[in-house]
Amino acid sequence: LQSSGRSTVAQASSDRGPLGLNRRIALVALWSHWRHHPGQLLTLLSGLALATALWSGVQAINAEARSSYDRAASALGQDQLDRLEPVSGSIPQELYIALRRAGWGVTPVVEGQIFHDAGTMTVLGIDPLTAPPQAQLVDLSAPGDLLGFIQGGLYGPPDLVEALKGVLDGRSVQVAAALPPRTILADIGTAQALLDKPGEITRLLILKEQPLVGKPLQEIAPALHRQDPDGESDIARLTDSFHLNLTAFGLLSFAGGLFIVHAAIGLAFEQRRPMFRTLRALGVPGRTLVALLAWEVLSLAILAGAAGVLLGYVIAAALLPNVAATLRGLYGASVDRSLSLE
Repeated sequence: LQSSGRSTVAQASSDRGPLGLNRRIALVALWSHWRHHPGQLLTLLSGLALATALWSGVQAINAEARSSYDRAASALGQDQLDRLEPVSGSIPQELYIALRRAGWGVTPVVEGQIFHDAGTMTVLGIDPLTAPPQAQLVDLSAPGDLLGFIQGGLYGPPDLVEALKGVLDGRSVQVAAALPPRTILADIGTAQALLDKPGEITRLLILKEQPLVGKPLQEIAPALHRQDPDGESDIARLTDSFHLNLTAFGLLSFAGGLFIVHAAIGLAFEQRRPMFRTLRALGVPGRTLVALLAWEVLSLAILAGAAGVLLGYVIAAALLPNVAATLRGLYGASVDRSLSLE
């Protein structure tokens, strides 16, 4: 046996290819362990795949929620324009008219929630004639679009339009992909009617281009305070703790999966110690053996990790509707129920 082993090593040493015969034989010997212990291989792959799936699924859910917050914050250019807000309650429509007559470039926004058989949805009302370019969430350039919008036309995201079957309170709802999830865009008069808030305005957006001469805001509207635009919405700050808990859960699950993987790898290593000694005795260099073991672990990690990422996407897509319902119930946040692969 020893003489035949020496002849095999001698023949392997003469092979100068990219993968010598000695390395091929060692690799086959290493992989034979998994053929004789399929349970260990299944534990290793499933542990790493599940750990990766839970971590990537949680990250996908958090990313989709934050994307929805950003779209809501950027709606109507509210993340770029200063705004006037009341200390409490709403802004009387007469005060908006007074500001316009005094020369101030402001545009009104009405916002509120309504309850429907299709679920809770947010209604945004704007004045299309004074809205800035940042607030152009829908294209009203086609003939008749602007008139139809002023006369009661509604716009909503595709999933909400489908749930409403294209009709809300007797009004036709058209698709606008740029709108945040579960949001209805309407003319300010239509929005006030839907929300039952006649003559009330939620806030005023201050246009970037203002007249050179005009009365100070404090003289016209002392009850309003000026708010700077903020890149992070109030909802995003409010839900930070919720998403931090989700991240901690995903990290804990990932760490638990890695403990399973570590145990399976450690057991396989201990069981193969006699094989390592035999391979070294037959002339396989220590560096080659370590490189083959590293290649083996890397291959298993890539295989299980790729399966885990795909499984994580499936888990996130299945759990996102429930997470969206929880966020809406606890914080009033509108999150898209469908997962987008980014």
